[in-house]
Amino acid sequence: MRELDIASFEFSRRRRGIVIVSALLVATVGLTIAVFPSFGQSDIDFTELLESYPEEFRTAFVGSVTDLSSLEGYLVVELYQLVWLLIVGSYFAYAAGSLIAGEVERQSAELVLVRPVSRTRFVVGKFLAMLPAVAFVDFVVFAAVVFGAGLIDEEIHLTQLLMVHGVGGLYLVACVAIGLLASAFFQRVRRAQGTAIGVVFGSFLLDSLTLDTDYEFLGSLSLTRYIDPGELLVAGDVDWGGVAILLTATCVLVVLAAEVFERHDLS
Repeated sequence: MRELDIASFEFSRRRRGIVIVSALLVATVGLTIAVFPSFGQSDIDFTELLESYPEEFRTAFVGSVTDLSSLEGYLVVELYQLVWLLIVGSYFAYAAGSLIAGEVERQSAELVLVRPVSRTRFVVGKFLAMLPAVAFVDFVVFAAVVFGAGLIDEEIHLTQLLMVHGVGGLYLVACVAIGLLASAFFQRVRRAQGTAIGVVFGSFLLDSLTLDTDYEFLGSLSLTRYIDPGELLVAGDVDWGGVAILLTATCVLVVLAAEVFERHDLS
């Protein structure tokens, strides 16, 4: 049994959950886009309204967007800044929290490891199982946004939408790596999943609360520091340094998970 065999088997067990999550996200996209026409016709000065909010609130839930009159700016605030970075990111970290811990709790890890497969390959296989899940959710939401924009006769920049989903997908993979490390370290599903969600949620707040303060350096520990949906979708700018850091962080987390699992006693 090799990494791809493990990945294929693990993914097949999770297909139903991924389909359900994708359906919920499509519904969320549909409702969000359906509100935009009435939102745009409102007499409220949303720019002035945004400026009235505390800076920490704007950083966390609005990001770099200053204009909500365009569909791109609206989607950043209503979909990508909160739903994608926090909720979808937490879901994938939560799901990954059971990758190794679930096998240990069911006492099935030993059955796999007695075959000619190392613990490192076992961990890598589990990680690879989540990549098609991330890709599927990413594509489904992308398609739903494009289809929804067409239904309300609004134009959206496809290139910039591809940018936010490309970097956004990489961010979700990094969240999977967080859950994988927690799963390898704790080897108890509830504890691993709770820790994974706590790390994603805590790092989201850390980035928001430390920005433009004397403690801004602490925000560099947060994955959300390296993805700005507003810059990607509205301005069309890619922070390639941030992309490199997300890739590096993912690799480091997977290596750490493999190392931790190698050293743990399963008895």
